[in-house]
Amino acid sequence: MSEEMMEEFEVGDVIALTEEGTEEPRDFRIMYIFDIEDRSYLVLVPVDQEEQEEYEVHFLRYEGTDMLAPIEDDEEWEQVEATFETLIADLEKDDSI
Repeated sequence: MSEEMMEEFEVGDVIALTEEGTEEPRDFRIMYIFDIEDRSYLVLVPVDQEEQEEYEVHFLRYEGTDMLAPIEDDEEWEQVEATFETLIADLEKDDSI
């Protein structure tokens, strides 16, 4: 992950995003940041769902200079989802030790 990104976004930060079809921004907490090849991704969870047992998970591609983009390509989505699932499985395995 580039140092530039590390200065702009950090795990735990809350960012406000306006979702498609809505006018009001919604707060999301950055839960994870990871890279696949030469791209960086943020895993976001709505702040209003953090304490719930089940919550929405959103993935956005980081494109530099505060630019976040949705993942619209099915193959890229599957790759990001698989990487996230591996990350979660590794964290759960570490917690059980």
